[in-house]
Amino acid sequence: MDEYDPTWWQHIFDETYLITDARSVCCPEVTAAEVDMVEATLRLKAEDRILDLCGGQGRHAIELNRRGYRNVTVVDYSQVLLQVGAHDATKVDCSIHFCRGDACEVGLADDSFDVVLVMGNSFGYFKEDSQNQEILREIRRLLKPGGMVLLDLIHSDYARKQFKPSSWHEANEDVVVCRERKLQKEGVLVREIVLSKERGLIRDVSYFARLFQPQDMEALLTESGFQHIDCGGILVSHPTADDYGLLNKRMLVTAYKP
Repeated sequence: MDEYDPTWWQHIFDETYLITDARSVCCPEVTAAEVDMVEATLRLKAEDRILDLCGGQGRHAIELNRRGYRNVTVVDYSQVLLQVGAHDATKVDCSIHFCRGDACEVGLADDSFDVVLVMGNSFGYFKEDSQNQEILREIRRLLKPGGMVLLDLIHSDYARKQFKPSSWHEANEDVVVCRERKLQKEGVLVREIVLSKERGLIRDVSYFARLFQPQDMEALLTESGFQHIDCGGILVSHPTADDYGLLNKRMLVTAYKP
């Protein structure tokens, strides 16, 4: 289990992911609670240009649009999730721009957004912080002067204190998700095995999740050119204390582009 494909994030976010993580990423109540947090933390204005970076199928963007924020863009690497999001947005008559891109090099213009969101533990896929910092520098480039970033990260102390080396749950009547975890200095290495009761093995993949201490994020953001950094926010969006694969409790980080 010590080995994993460092490009795992390019392949795992597909139709199977929407089943294995449905309790979090396909739950309207969880999404609404997370968007409540976004509004309370950032004090958004209706005219703000918002980028939902690594936004998947745009669940936060669609909810923001529903609440009156009309200038929302979703960028994600997964073509599958972008197609799902575009279809979902059409069903509820949302005008959201979905764009495929790598978070290290998004491909949109400088100074384009008032706010950049990175939700649902979507920051920290790399063990080397030099790679994670590439994303922060790209976010800074995309933000207008005075713009704000919100990072929704694994709560490192909670994850280490409540660490469980294994877990499993039934995603639906057919699919069972088993996760084996190994705690490392930099983060958590996870092996995810997805089984169908009818068809057998669906997926066997290993991936990495970086655990950041507040001082880690302060250093990375400062080196990336951000100011007024706050790592004190907490998010608990699930109503029950089950095992949600490192999504139980999160650290909220905000920072401004000067």
